[in-house]
Amino acid sequence: MIPMNLFELVERRIKICNEISEIETMRRGTLNEFYYNSTLKDGTVKRRGPFYNITYSGKNKKTVSKSVPKKDIEQIKEDTEKYKKFRELTDEYAEVCEMIAVLSHSEDEAKKTKLYGRIYS
Repeated sequence: MIPMNLFELVERRIKICNEISEIETMRRGTLNEFYYNSTLKDGTVKRRGPFYNITYSGKNKKTVSKSVPKKDIEQIKEDTEKYKKFRELTDEYAEVCEMIAVLSHSEDEAKKTKLYGRIYS
């Protein structure tokens, strides 16, 4: 739940910035696992894999796909999860900043109409 008073919102904004700064590595995209079917000389079909790639939107919104060696899979899983967390935090940061702006504007309006002393004292 997002705090509702100005002090709590500013505190949450600081915490979000700290959480973001703790993210040292991240990767955009999705890690995919896939298999190939190969037909052998005797006609039997053999399933090969798993193979891995990471896909993401590159420049000009074009999809980029890169092969991933098996030794890097765990690190890439962690990095893509960190990117998801980063996106969640930046969305929350924007929401908190908007709420701060609304509350700050409300306080400014209250000051202008001399209600500030009665409401915020």
